[in-house]
Amino acid sequence: MNIVIPQNIYSAIFAMQIPDEFKSNVKVTASSLIANEIEKENSDIGLMPTFDLLNHNELFISKKVALSFDGTLSNTYLYFVPGTDKIAELFLRGDVSSNEIILSKILFSERFDSNIKLTLDTSEIIDENKNYIIAGSDNFGSVDFNKGLSFSDQVAEMLDYPYVNYVWVSKNEEKLNEFNKFFNDMDKNVEDKIGLILNTMNLRKEVSDFIESNLNTVYFEMTDNEIAGLHELIKLPFYHGILKEMFELKLV
Repeated sequence: MNIVIPQNIYSAIFAMQIPDEFKSNVKVTASSLIANEIEKENSDIGLMPTFDLLNHNELFISKKVALSFDGTLSNTYLYFVPGTDKIAELFLRGDVSSNEIILSKILFSERFDSNIKLTLDTSEIIDENKNYIIAGSDNFGSVDFNKGLSFSDQVAEMLDYPYVNYVWVSKNEEKLNEFNKFFNDMDKNVEDKIGLILNTMNLRKEVSDFIESNLNTVYFEMTDNEIAGLHELIKLPFYHGILKEMFELKLV
């Protein structure tokens, strides 16, 4: 069984819970490439950005595990220039996916009454005079994440449900069912072992402490609450005219 995940702290936590005999089969790549990995059958199972389902809705989705947030912890943060009254343009950095591109437009339209312009930023240096949306591990590198606003918290407030950021998917229902069996009481297991897990990642103490103290805002299981949140999330592009017609989620 070949597995593909994005490069971020939370997907790495998932990888640590995979049985040892499959850990060597885990591949790490950019979030935007995961759907293609699954479609071409280079990988059997993938942790894919949720809005990639809009173009890959034939994939089976795990109803047991996913990666969701509803508070301080997030895979994506917003960084605003202090004193800015209205945001007209956002610069995208890091492991950007369809989620950041689509949701930022919807979020700023609904919550900030702004028709935001998005620009992909490939420069090496952060410009303090620009507003950013940064996805993935870059938030815990050279950027001061303490100045960031949790993107997930904003989305969860808009939905009134947890924000399902990534879903586990496969073209093969049987393999996904087998994969689901790897995970039992995932949230509790992570909570019980979080100190050990974070120590193996060689993170800065400030980052480890931040994650551990806010662990109650990230979820690795798909409960009824996350499933409801997933359905509400998928409705947003439809309501905003991005998705022409709704589709059924193939949860297994």
